Amino acid sequence: MATTPMSVPVPPRQNRSRWPILLGILAALLLGIVIGIFMLVGLVVVGISSAGSLSIASSEEVPTVREHSVLVLDFPRGVREEQYSTASLFGGSKSASLLDVITAIRYAAADSKVDGIVIRRTRGMGFAQSREIRNELVEFKRSGKWIYAFLDGGAESDYYLASVADSIFVAPLATIEFNGLGGAIPFFKNLSDKLGISWTVIQREEYKSAAEQFSRTNFSPPAKEEIREILQQVYRVFVSDVASARRMSQAQVEQLLDEGVYQAEDFLRTGLADVIATEQQFTDRVRSRTLGKDSTAKLRTVRPSSYASYARRETRTSVDERKAIAIIAAEGTIRSGKRSGTTTEIASASLCEDIRKAADDTTIKAIILRINSGGGSAQASEEIWTELQRARAKKPVYASMSAVAASGGYYIAAGCDTIIAAPETITGSIGVIAALPNFSKLFGSIGVTFDTVATNRNALFMNGVLPTTAVERQTLDRLIDTIYMRFLQRVAASRKRSVSEIRPVARGRVWTGQAASQRGLVDVIGGLSDAIELAKRRIGVEAGKRPIIKFFPEQEDLATLIVRAIRSFSGDGDDDADAALILAGVPRWKAALARLVGQTPSEEISQALAAAKLAQREPILMLMPYRFIP
Repeated sequence: MATTPMSVPVPPRQNRSRWPILLGILAALLLGIVIGIFMLVGLVVVGISSAGSLSIASSEEVPTVREHSVLVLDFPRGVREEQYSTASLFGGSKSASLLDVITAIRYAAADSKVDGIVIRRTRGMGFAQSREIRNELVEFKRSGKWIYAFLDGGAESDYYLASVADSIFVAPLATIEFNGLGGAIPFFKNLSDKLGISWTVIQREEYKSAAEQFSRTNFSPPAKEEIREILQQVYRVFVSDVASARRMSQAQVEQLLDEGVYQAEDFLRTGLADVIATEQQFTDRVRSRTLGKDSTAKLRTVRPSSYASYARRETRTSVDERKAIAIIAAEGTIRSGKRSGTTTEIASASLCEDIRKAADDTTIKAIILRINSGGGSAQASEEIWTELQRARAKKPVYASMSAVAASGGYYIAAGCDTIIAAPETITGSIGVIAALPNFSKLFGSIGVTFDTVATNRNALFMNGVLPTTAVERQTLDRLIDTIYMRFLQRVAASRKRSVSEIRPVARGRVWTGQAASQRGLVDVIGGLSDAIELAKRRIGVEAGKRPIIKFFPEQEDLATLIVRAIRSFSGDGDDDADAALILAGVPRWKAALARLVGQTPSEEISQALAAAKLAQREPILMLMPYRFIP
């Protein structure tokens, strides 16, 4: 029988395996990853080939400064201690270094091409940083040039620098929190009790309150005493400076602070501002001040970082080529290991490497360690102290304290031969804490039990899932005593005094730079520029000359930054990096008090939990507590 095409039998459908499909998907993913890696390598290669120009442009860009230019101070994220910023390479906003800001203001005072200065956002700075910049602005005004400030809102931290201006402009709908300084700090003891988490907290001594957020429901009397005292010292300086700038009595300023938050019109009536204007109106006013009636002319502005590079280029003939000073930035929480990612932190291995490079460089005649840290790991602090002793055997080493240099921050400062602090620097906190959580009650409440096997009696020392014994607490107490005594001995040797003489000013207590100087914990009152002047005189820089400044950490090329960032995001870093990422660059309450900048409650909680996590890795800490919300 003949068959037609329509009657051709169709073979039965077979059940096909899905493995080829899955393998195909995996192969495609793998191919995508390989292509991505090649693209990244291409970017890195391009970055390497252009890293010199790209990196230098981010920090050493030299502008062409024309007649009737205006220097703009705009620091929405504060100023940094490190000279080289990595944030701009990864999409973040640029921020100026403190030294660049000082250099720019000083040179602008004598530069005929710069007519004046505009102050914009200045939040996020330490109070010591703000006052050092403010003092430079006061000197700038002696040149006869003008300063204008524009406020679109903010609080005391924003107003402090603005107060030095000849005219203060306020946006029409701005809200100004000119209402004094204060704090609201979370305590977690009741929460811990409800969860079944207990804390073993040992502190040396009564003022060392960094772990009280976990062990108490409120401030201890010593902690509240020191907070109130430091708060009052900063408050008095703030009131005095504002009163002087606005030609008011201090009583008038205090009354205005008592009356609280202001809208623009009310703020204008108080005499704390001069003009209500939109941002465009403010820009037009600046343009007319510099360029006259030509409303079509473009306003010429320069930023501190690029203008400081211009100033250095213009004065290069006044450089003493034979003498260099190293400025090493030590900013953030102190931890063990190497730097990870692009976070601001003090990683002991990396900082020690920077110190070693500066010490071994024969062109560098003096080292300035610029410290902005509320402490961290005791072990890491000791590593840095030891490296500083090696450097001191070769050349002078200065500690220049920024907004805060306390606890572990003071420990490393004590490793230098001269300590310089601003009057408002938050320092001291010479003490040690241990804070260890215990989860045995929590696990017991949900029916989880633990059995143990150990080769030795103390093999499970302070294990967080087993009840803490009296013997364990005694052992921990002894360890704390040993480290605290080491801290006291380090400070006593630095200050050329006995331990018995140092102990009364230690006890974990925090001091302002001025108070610390009166108690022998600080040698010189001054800022970064004063530290440079001291070093210049000591190493014999020629009169009328300036030294070469070498900055550490050194500028990294784009390839190194990308690799380090990938390691950070992938978690391939040091043990304490994850906790330090939250803590780094964000000192505790006294630093925030020094900054006159606050945090949200969620940020406070994040800080406290990060401290707890760091304590799990390194249970004995030299760390400051709390942050303040003005």
